Amino acid sequence: MVKNPLWFLFILLGIISCHERPTFPSTPSISFSDYYFREIADYPLDSLIIKVNFEDGDGDLGLESTETYPPYHLLDIIVTNGDTLKYGDNDTLPPYNCVDYEILRKESSVNGSLVVTADTLYVIRNPNYFNFFLTFLVKQADGSFREFNPALDRNCAPPYNGRFFILNTEYDIRPLTGELQYTLVSGFRLLFRNDIIKLRVQIQDRSLNKSQILETEEFNISEIIRPKG
Repeated sequence: MVKNPLWFLFILLGIISCHERPTFPSTPSISFSDYYFREIADYPLDSLIIKVNFEDGDGDLGLESTETYPPYHLLDIIVTNGDTLKYGDNDTLPPYNCVDYEILRKESSVNGSLVVTADTLYVIRNPNYFNFFLTFLVKQADGSFREFNPALDRNCAPPYNGRFFILNTEYDIRPLTGELQYTLVSGFRLLFRNDIIKLRVQIQDRSLNKSQILETEEFNISEIIRPKG
């Protein structure tokens, strides 16, 4: 039920006026405002809503969806001896998985017929493609918590990370403070219904400065789910 999650970000933004500007570090700082699950009409889907307060001293927060060039690109394709490195090219490559490999399909015309070929390329994912980072931690029998990996644990599901848009539309240097609301739609009640979990959250600015990591108290979804509103 988490094959294709949808995420949304809503921003409540406060821009400090020039007459009363406090001094914030250029590295963003965050704190939890609220977090909960909400039932939606299409059971068993539900939505996770996370609200974080933020402060940033120079206002360089946010990425446009069109920013896919370095350092905000999605992945790096490895080239050796003038050719892309592919699955099975050498024994040092890891076994096939959805993190280390990307399937590249090509279409061509041969004698008037459409021919589709595919290469399985070895890649390195770029974490800086995102600026909002969300991790689920699942409690184990020994009391420790294990990081849940959607790609490996749920049949190549996409990560729970996302992007929030440019907050300082004037592109000048000034302190910003406000609230980010991150909404992720999926089937969490089925996925984690019997688990004790925690959430880990972090954001990153355009200069690749990461905020501190926030972590919730442990909980079961049934304890913080709210009815349809």
